[in-house]
Amino acid sequence: MKICFKCKIEKSIGSFYKHKGMKDGCLGKCIDCSKADSRNRLKEKMKSPSWVKKERERQAIKNKRDWKQKTLRYREKYPEKYAALLKSQRMKTKTKGNHKHHWSYNKEHYKDIIELSEEDHLTVHRHIIYDQERMMYRVAVKFGCWSIGTLIDTKEKSLNYYSQLLFKEII
Repeated sequence: MKICFKCKIEKSIGSFYKHKGMKDGCLGKCIDCSKADSRNRLKEKMKSPSWVKKERERQAIKNKRDWKQKTLRYREKYPEKYAALLKSQRMKTKTKGNHKHHWSYNKEHYKDIIELSEEDHLTVHRHIIYDQERMMYRVAVKFGCWSIGTLIDTKEKSLNYYSQLLFKEII
């Protein structure tokens, strides 16, 4: 048991943060008081427009750095997807706002895309799994005559599966 110097309430040792510099190995202020002080300090700081501006800039830099790291990891993990993106990025969609979907990431299919609405694209990706070894997708959810794990290895199969899937979703 230990008494918090802030609230003067006796609490169990588990109610205090650990601190190597303290004699008993715990901070003198309980967790509840520490959290309240932290919240109050943030509220005070947020009253300062200059602090808010600096914090926004700091967060923007942090988010940009995190996004870059995530993007680099993705590019390293899926180099074939990145190469397909580069080859097809200048291609225009027939309808503004539609997405370009690669049914295959083999080199000969980099520019062979299927145009889908954003909503349909998200739906399709919920029902397929990427097979990196074959650089194509597989069926992820048993659907109609399609069994889980079936390789979608042609554009015709892709169009057939997606149209059945999207039609079924509408009903």
